[in-house]
Order: sequence, then C-alpha cells, then structure tokens
Amino acid sequence: MGDSSGKTKTPRIEADNLESKQQLSIIDIIGEGQIEGPVGGLKGVFLNKTPIQADNGTYNFNGVEVEWTAGTQAQLPLSGFAETQNEIPVSLEVKQKTPIVRTITDPYVDRVRVTVGVSALYNQTNSGDITRASVSLAVQIGTGAGWVTKKVVELKNKKTRSQYLTSVILDDLPPTPFNIRVMRLDPDGSDLLVNNTIWSSYTEIYDTKLSYPNTALVGLRFDSSQFNGVPARTYLIKGIRCKIPDNYDPISRTYHGIWLGEFKTEWTNNPAWIVYDLITNTRYGMGYRFGKFAVDKFMLYSIAQYCDELVDDGFGGKEPRFTCNCYITERAQAYDLLNNFFSIFRAMPIWDGTQLTAIIDRPSDTVAIYTNANVIEGKFSYSSSAMKDRHTAVRVKYIDPNYGWEPVTEYVADDEAIKRFGLNVLDVEAFGCTSRGQAHRTGKWIITTEKYERQTVTFSVGREGLRHLPGDVIEILDNEYVMSQSGGRIVSVADNIVTLDRDVEIDKNSYFTYQDVNAKLIKVEVLSQKAPNMLILEHTINADQWSTWILTNVNVSSRLFKAITISENDDGTYSITAIEHEPKKEAIVDKGAVFTPNNAQSISWGIPPIDDLSVSVTPDSDEYQAVLSWTTPRTIKHLEFQVTILRNGKLVSRQTVPDMSVTMSNLDDGKYMASVRGISTEDGRLGDESTVTFTIAPPETPTQLVFATSSNTVAIKPIMPSNVGLGTVFEYYKGATLDEVRAMTNYLGRTSNKLIDADVQASTTYYYGVIAVNAAGRSGMCTGSATTADDTVGTAGGIFRIKTADGVFPENNDNATQLFHDVLGMWPSRDTVLIVYAEDDNRHVTKTEAKMYDGAKWVSPALFLDGNLIATGTISGDRLVAYTEIKAPIIRGGSININDRFVVEPDGSATIKYLNGNAGTVMKDGTIKIFDETGALVVQIGNLEV
Repeated sequence: MGDSSGKTKTPRIEADNLESKQQLSIIDIIGEGQIEGPVGGLKGVFLNKTPIQADNGTYNFNGVEVEWTAGTQAQLPLSGFAETQNEIPVSLEVKQKTPIVRTITDPYVDRVRVTVGVSALYNQTNSGDITRASVSLAVQIGTGAGWVTKKVVELKNKKTRSQYLTSVILDDLPPTPFNIRVMRLDPDGSDLLVNNTIWSSYTEIYDTKLSYPNTALVGLRFDSSQFNGVPARTYLIKGIRCKIPDNYDPISRTYHGIWLGEFKTEWTNNPAWIVYDLITNTRYGMGYRFGKFAVDKFMLYSIAQYCDELVDDGFGGKEPRFTCNCYITERAQAYDLLNNFFSIFRAMPIWDGTQLTAIIDRPSDTVAIYTNANVIEGKFSYSSSAMKDRHTAVRVKYIDPNYGWEPVTEYVADDEAIKRFGLNVLDVEAFGCTSRGQAHRTGKWIITTEKYERQTVTFSVGREGLRHLPGDVIEILDNEYVMSQSGGRIVSVADNIVTLDRDVEIDKNSYFTYQDVNAKLIKVEVLSQKAPNMLILEHTINADQWSTWILTNVNVSSRLFKAITISENDDGTYSITAIEHEPKKEAIVDKGAVFTPNNAQSISWGIPPIDDLSVSVTPDSDEYQAVLSWTTPRTIKHLEFQVTILRNGKLVSRQTVPDMSVTMSNLDDGKYMASVRGISTEDGRLGDESTVTFTIAPPETPTQLVFATSSNTVAIKPIMPSNVGLGTVFEYYKGATLDEVRAMTNYLGRTSNKLIDADVQASTTYYYGVIAVNAAGRSGMCTGSATTADDTVGTAGGIFRIKTADGVFPENNDNATQLFHDVLGMWPSRDTVLIVYAEDDNRHVTKTEAKMYDGAKWVSPALFLDGNLIATGTISGDRLVAYTEIKAPIIRGGSININDRFVVEPDGSATIKYLNGNAGTVMKDGTIKIFDETGALVVQIGNLEV
C-alpha cells in the first residue's frame, strides 16, 4: 500500500466595490385642487404598496423627502425642484457592434441626463475565482455632420453581482432635432467575463419652476438604491374641499341650527355635497351650464342628512349610511357621471322644470290618493318585472382599505329566494364605496327592491297631476285590482256623516281615508254604515265635495307607489308613471328587520305555492255546485288558504279554509274565476296566487266538423268557438242522410276530443252530427258529411315501423291510429302491422312492440316481434348483425372471420393469429404449424414435407 499527498483550495471571490448611488426626484400630480391633503403624513404615502412610515411609527424606507401642495390658485412651486424633468425609459442592452440611438425633438430642453450601467460586472477564472473586471461606454451627440463624444463612462477594476447605474449630464446641446448615441468601447463579454452594458433611460431637463395652480402636487426625493427601478407611488389623501352648509360639521356629521342656504368650503365625503360641488363648480364641474341657482340645494340638504345617519356597519359598530371616496380619472358623459354619484344614495337626478333635483328611495309621507274615480276612464295600466330580472344574489365590487385599497367582492344572497326561484346572480360595482357594510347594504337593497317592488303603474289624470312632483309617494286603490268598490268621490259631508258616490261594504276595523281642504291626507275609523253609500265616521271631517276617498279593511288595502315621471299630454291631461313603493324596505336593508308584506302584495317568502288547481262542476237541484281542489309542494305550520270567487268580474265570496279543497254551492249561470293562495295565520304572510276559470252554462254548439278519411275509416273532430270546460264531452250520431242524423237513431258514442268510425265502406258518403254536453246542459247539433277513399289508393298495407322514445305501443286505439297517420301520412287498412321500437345512443334496438289493425282497433298480430324472431322457414339476407351473441346448433356454408384473428376457410383450413400478428397457428392439409412473434416456424406436426 503506497502513500499519497495533495493540496486543494476553495474559489476566491473578491468583494463588490461598485454600488449605485442615484438620487431620484419625482413630482406626481394628485388631482384638482384644493385638496385637504395626505392622511397620516408619511403613513399615507406608499412606495410599491408599502407605506413610508408604519403604523407603529417606524420607517420602512430611509432618506425619503416628501413635499406637497394643496392645489390653490396662488400656490408656490415645490422647493428643491428647480427644474422640470421628463424621464424616458430605454432599457436596452448595448453591444459593441450595435450602439443605441435616441432622438431629442423638443426645442425647449435645456439639458439631458443619460443613465447607463451594467447588469453585472465580474470575471470568473477556470479555477472558479471571481475577480474584478472593466468596461467602458461612450455617450455621443450627432447632428448629421458626425458623432461627437461628450462623456465616457469607465468602470475600471470594478465588481458587482447586481445592476449598477450611473448618470452623466449633457450640457451645451445643439439645436433640435439631434441624436444621442451610447456606444460600447470594449468587446462584448463571454461565459466567464460578465460585463453586459445597458442604457437604462434618458431624462429631458427644463430649467424652470412651475407652480401648477389649482393642481395638487406631491414631490419625492429618495435614494434609488433602495429600489430596483422607479417604485410605484400611491397616496392616501382627503380629496377636494367642497362647498358644504355653514352649519355642518363634516367630521362629527352634525348640523347645528337652521340652515339659511349659505356655504363654506371644507373637506367632506358626504356624497350629496360632493354632487353639489361637482354640479356648481365652474372649473372642473358643470357650473357654467347649471349655475348655483339651478340646483335644489335644500333637497340635497335633506339627502345629506339621510346619508349621515348612522347604521350598523356589520361588525357591531355604527357608520354613516352613505359615503363617497373615489377618483374621477377619465372623461365621461355628464349625465352618466351624475347617475353614478346619485346611485350612491339610491337616487335619480331629474329636472323639475326649473332646477335639478333628485328622487331618492327612502320612506316619506303620502301626498295624494288616486282611485278609479279621479283617473281618466278609470283605468290603471300595470306592468311587472320579468322573473329573469329578479336577482336572488348580488356580487358587489368595492374598494377595501383592509386589503391594500384593492377591489374585493361582497356576496349578498337571499337564501329563501334561491330555494324558491334558483340562483340568479347580478354583478355590480358600488361607485365610491370603501366600506364592506355599505357594499352589503347595496346588494341587499337591490335584492329587496327587485323582490318587493316589482310593479309599475301608468295612468292619466286632470289638473290633479300638478299636486305633486316626481319622487313623491302616492296611494292608489284600484277597485278592479282589489275586486270591490272601495274608492271614489265624496258627494256630501255632514259632521261625521259622509255620503259617497257608490255603495260600499264595511267590515270590522274599516278605515276611511280622504284629502281635506288643506290637501292633507286624513285616515278615520268607520263606526257604522247608515246606508249603502253613507258612513258614520269616528269624528267630524273637513273635506270638499267630490274630493277623493278610499275605504280599507282587513281584506282590502291600498298600495303605495312612488311617482317617477309626470308628463303633460296634448289635451291638457297629465300622464303619471309610478313604481311600487315599500316603506319598510329601509328597515330591511339598514337595520336587518324581518319584513311582513301587506295584503295587497301577491308574493311572500316561505309560503308554498299552489299546484294542480282544478275545478269540477255538478248539478245541485236547480243550481250548481263547484268543487275546487289543489295541492302544495310542501306544508308549513299555521298554513291555510285564501279562496276568492268572482262571477262575471264581481266578487262572490272570499274565505279562508284549512283544507286543500272547498265546495261552493248555489252557483248561478255565469263566467267564474277562482283564485287560491296560501296564507300564514300566524303573521298574515301571503303566497303565490293561482287562478282557474270556468263557466256554468250549456256548451256552445260546435262551429264545424273536421274529417279525415281513408277507405275504411272516418275520423270526426268537432271545432268549438271557445275553450271547453265543466268536463265537456261530445255525442256522435251517424246516418245515410242528414234527416237520419238529426233523428239521432244511430248513436256512435261519446268522446272528449274526436271519434274514429271504422264501420264504413270505401267510396261511400256518410253524414254525421255532434252535440256538446256538460253538467249544465247540451248544445245544438253540428252536422257534416265525409266520403271514404277508394280502397285501391291512399291507404296503408303491409308491415310498418315507427321509432319512439320508449318503444311502447300506445294503449289508446285512437292515439295509435293518429301516430300512424302523423308519421306515415296515411291511415291504416285492415291487417296493417305496426312495429313501434326504441334505440339507444349506439342505434341498438332496445325495445319493440307490434300490433295489427283489424279495421276498428289494434290487436296482437299473428306475426309479432317482441325481441325474439321465431321462424320455421328460411330467413334470407345479406348480413346478420347481433350485438350480444348468436346461438345455433349448426352453422353451415361460407367462411368465418373474427377480426382477422380467427379465420376458417370453406375448405376447412384454419388460421389463428395473436400478439403482433406474426405469431400464431395454421391448420391446413393435415399439417399444424406454429410460428413465433418473428414469424419463424418453431413447431410443425403432421406432414413434415409441406
């Protein structure tokens, strides 16, 4: 065993001696002035989304200087920024054979700063040592007469493993335009020599001080070595100082004393005063168009107080109902921008003829009542929102300060509505919203509005249309809607006795609402009824003759609407469009209250709907009785059913029953409509209403008979002038003449739709009569004639097949015959065989049923296919296809070929192949040969000479 010795060392790495030291100066425009300023000093200035100063007072960056101006008209230039600079990035690698050129065109440029450097600079030896290296760059100016080197950047015996940048200033510039070129003076680097040179940027410098009046500015100076490039800057500020009432404290959000309409200028995030400032400002707003007197500032004063009311913030605290924190960064149509701001406090801007005001969705007093008596032609036209427009969930996008002022989404859903109608999601963006609580209220308001305020009404009135403005809440009682005479005009008043223009019915707890001589709505309890059109009230009333009244009780209630538009017509009348108004919506959205709709609303939540509503009518002595029955998909506690019956449009009865059926007796002839809805006896909630119509009267006479003939059948179908009901059926009569038909001696039977007469001969004319019959009586007879076809043409014969979804032969003879005719276009003749079959997705027959037509009905045929074919003779064909198996004791003739793997020839020879097709067995001429996967013969048995 011999001795050995050696020597090793680790690579030597020299220390970096090249470090960028650049002072970066930036001026950012914040926006229009005058602003309040940054929030929290340096805590409100962010570099790459990191605040300069943390909440605990420590600094995340060193050596940062910040200076700002508020954006006043007379502000001074930022100190320390003696020039204005415009930096243009280049960010290209400079190679020795490809210098980079840029052109300066601005004649007002005083100087140019060129920033160049290396991405890294070092040399690596074969032994792994990392040492210093050198590289040089030249900065040149060219005017067309040649290039002149102005500066040389030399990095001699330097080392850095990261990017290094340095700048040179070019003074004494030639007239523009001129070019600046950066050249590499040394050869390009290699795998071991890393010295890639880059041109980072150039900066145009203007020796001038600008104050930028009415523009808020922020100036920053800091050491660029703390960043890899120019950092992104964001600022948390309180924005423009707005005009606000002189009695308003925007910090405490309180109002002191009576406001006389005067303003002061302070910062606020109350959206109402931001809107006022935007409309009246003559520099950045619409002041030249509107002026300060064309805006309803007193309406905005009321809206501002509504915005400042404190509501639950969702975290156990309180916050203002609405705030606005936003940047307007792009030009937009004035109307669109105003709508965005008004949407913050759930309002719409409108022009009332003299000034801009707003319709805000909030509870307010009712200012007018309307009934059929004070509406032109007594007509209210209603329209409802489509089901697809009623959303059950909303995704609200807003800016969340807790997530770095980034957009986040608040999901708001109505679980009960989703269970009932399915998930229908709406995506919205809450303009100016930085509060999760406000975003949640926005989504909840949308869902609640679409849930409860679904109906719009339009009607025309006379001068009464001038009594209120768009946005006012009005009360409507439509006699046709409530199905009773509950609204009209006052004929006379005597103390507490009022005479009405129509007969009325009162109930317990009936109330009389009218408009007094001062146009104030008064609601008075009704004590008794002196006459059908005369009421005794709780106290004396002061009302004008022919003023409007409404009468409400437990079963009848008026509805509230909010006027949206009021337009004057050519004939001096006024058209009013209003949308359904729910005053309790504010409590649902802002305070989380549980809502209970009033009886005038047709939809409630949690009450099951009515399904399978049907009616049957039977004679009852000289009158009739009807039995209504229905089902519900589920049951709940305290569930009963409200049943309303109308005859010829007038109310017959309204009752509440506990069972899912009700019998109505003593019904006279007439057209009836019955409606049923679920009702909670616990809290009065109502469910969906289902209706059914029926008529108690003898059926009308059929207008005509429609015939379909073949050589051996006649199909008769009566046509009715209107829908049939009450279990109407049809009696059929036949004869050789019309007189024989009218004598009704040959009765064919009754059907509910049509009848097929198979007892006919070819090329023969027959006469038929049909009478409609129901529980209330019989119609007259409708007659007609039909001639059968020639038995040599136009009819079917033989075996036919029809594919259906289930392969089941129709049980009803008429349905089977009609199926045959509809698919094949002809009528079946005697001994016609019809096979009905079904296929799967692979077109394999999965089921068959067959029957034969005997001239009157379909019967089981002598030959049938039910999945098995039984034949005593021979079946001939080109191919026999089986998808599962073939069973036979003997297969004769031909050859057998199974996937070219097992082949039997007619002479008896057989070949079996496996694996790659070369290996296998061949049996032929008394010899068995076995081959391997290469095709080589490995075994031979029998005749070895073959």
